[in-house]
Amino acid sequence: AHSSRHSTIMISPLALLLIGGASALQLHNVRRPAQSVHRLRGGAPVAAQPGVAIVVDAEIVPDRVDEFIKVIEADAKGSRGEPGCLRFDVLRASDTRFFFYEAYVDAAAVDTHKAQPHFKLWSDFKASGGCTSVSVKAVPLGEWGFQ
Repeated sequence: AHSSRHSTIMISPLALLLIGGASALQLHNVRRPAQSVHRLRGGAPVAAQPGVAIVVDAEIVPDRVDEFIKVIEADAKGSRGEPGCLRFDVLRASDTRFFFYEAYVDAAAVDTHKAQPHFKLWSDFKASGGCTSVSVKAVPLGEWGFQ
């Protein structure tokens, strides 16, 4: 039996695709202890527990895709070298739409990541109007998380 101190974590269909194979029912019923909430990149709330997964959905201005690919390659390679980064994957969904799946050991590792020069490349690209839209979702990594 679960105590009343637990809350259900809702997982998006995109997260199902990225973690590969777990059923929606299995993930819908994952229980986590209720904890305080922190805000990460994009203001997305996540429980204050070790392990953070971030999914970014970015639509790139068509004539800036080549520039974006250089920027995100530098960001991904730099991120993968950070001690707190467990994973940084970039997936291309179409000519202009990309998904990033990032996993970090904790919220402090996300803060460290956001202070790196390779992250600034991505931030500057967004600020310059290189994206038509960006959506960021952050969730606790948990034992179901793809690492």
